[in-house]
Amino acid sequence: AILAVNTFVKDCEDANPLIRALAVRTMGCIRVEKITEYLCEPLRKCLKDEDPYVRKTAAVCVAKLYDISSGLVEDQGFLEQLKELLCDSNPMVVANAVAALSEINETNATGYPLVDLTAGTVNKLLTALNECTEWGQVFILDSLAHYSPKDEREIQSICERITPRLAHANAAVVLSAIKVLLKFMEFLPNGNEFSAQLSKKLAPP
Repeated sequence: AILAVNTFVKDCEDANPLIRALAVRTMGCIRVEKITEYLCEPLRKCLKDEDPYVRKTAAVCVAKLYDISSGLVEDQGFLEQLKELLCDSNPMVVANAVAALSEINETNATGYPLVDLTAGTVNKLLTALNECTEWGQVFILDSLAHYSPKDEREIQSICERITPRLAHANAAVVLSAIKVLLKFMEFLPNGNEFSAQLSKKLAPP
């Protein structure tokens, strides 16, 4: 197994980004705790790779590694690197980072969310929402449902950017959008005009 890992470590330095991504993905699938330490350095490099395909693949690998050795992931600072990817310039990298953090959160023993969403991070997620796949949109919307907006103006701004998802062809995206909108409507006072407008949009045709 160690000989195989040495080959993958070399492939992580390959000039071809597809080879680098495939190498880190394959290493993430080797579920042998004794060799996880060999993963750390190549994974760290791939999380900062110049190619977004490599970065998005590495993000998912962190979640796989956490499942094998959560302590190692925390000690090596991979969770912090994942959080940094939430502000990546590529929407698919952002979506995969959200997905990885969500997966880790489900098995996190503390029960506390790993990411304390800020207004800046939420804005990045909303920007990525317009450009990523349906799968990525669901993960981003589900993470936004845990955000507590600071005032009515922010609620309106976020809801207006999410509302177009109600017309999406994918039912999972629509349901995730509804979940966020209903959550944010709870922050609005009774009889609020914007809340009434949202209720009409959520009502069946």
